[in-house]
Amino acid sequence: MKKLLLLAICFGSLTPFGFAVDKEVVALQQNVALLQGMVRELQRSFDEKTAVIQALIGQSSDKVAQVSQANSQVNSSLAELQKSVQTSVANAAQKVDNLSSEMQGVQSSLDELRARLDKISDQVAKLQSAQQNLPASGGAPTTGGFQPVPPPGGFQNVAPSADQGGGFPNQGGAQPTADVLYNTALRDYTGGNYPLALQEFTDYLRFYPGTALASNAQFYIGDIYYQQGQFTRAIQEYDKAIEEYPNGNKTAAAQLKKGYAYINLDQRVKGTQELNNLIKRFPNTPEAQLAKDKLASLTPARPAGRRRAQ
Repeated sequence: MKKLLLLAICFGSLTPFGFAVDKEVVALQQNVALLQGMVRELQRSFDEKTAVIQALIGQSSDKVAQVSQANSQVNSSLAELQKSVQTSVANAAQKVDNLSSEMQGVQSSLDELRARLDKISDQVAKLQSAQQNLPASGGAPTTGGFQPVPPPGGFQNVAPSADQGGGFPNQGGAQPTADVLYNTALRDYTGGNYPLALQEFTDYLRFYPGTALASNAQFYIGDIYYQQGQFTRAIQEYDKAIEEYPNGNKTAAAQLKKGYAYINLDQRVKGTQELNNLIKRFPNTPEAQLAKDKLASLTPARPAGRRRAQ
């Protein structure tokens, strides 16, 4: 009995403690469950944000790829544009040179026409002089056309024109007249017979240095060297045309081609100076416009440290 009573007392004393432990366990389980729910919620939120970040990274990669492709296309377009501009500039420079050559051909034709007109004027003057020297009492018939009477001493030996076969007269060792010699030289120049034309223009300057076409002859001497690629010698001859004939028909053309020659020798500073001086000196001439076109077609000068010695 005593044992049963003791057990009852012990059970009675332990019952409140057991109930207290159960409450704490339940509360702890509830807290654990709450924490587990919070963890799951955080995991879900983390997964959603990770998915968003991955999507943004994918979009950024696509944008970077598109930008790279666009840059590649822009670089390709710029390269093609630069190539096209260089080609256009080269074609424009070639057209300018061709136009310059065509203008020289036209000028040569005008010079030849002027020389022929001068020749006709000389012949008319000779005929008028012969008519004035006719005897006052008669002599020449008044019908059937005019027949000039030779002046005292007879007519001078007149060489045939270039159109009638050309060449220098060899009758009596007489030198050719100015117009014949110039026309012959000009014909050989336009025909590309540069050695013969050079000799004929040189003879023209030796025989007729004071005529109106002397500056033309000096210019063509320089141009013959230019056409043959002897730019240094061409510059020397152009200088003679500029200095000895400052008011000549070909002074502007000589300075223009002198500038071209310097540029062909890769002496761009001197070439641009000559072209700029031409524009200032002869502002309203075709040569000035050609000089402007040439200056516009030149590429920018290289830095001073890389420039070739002048």
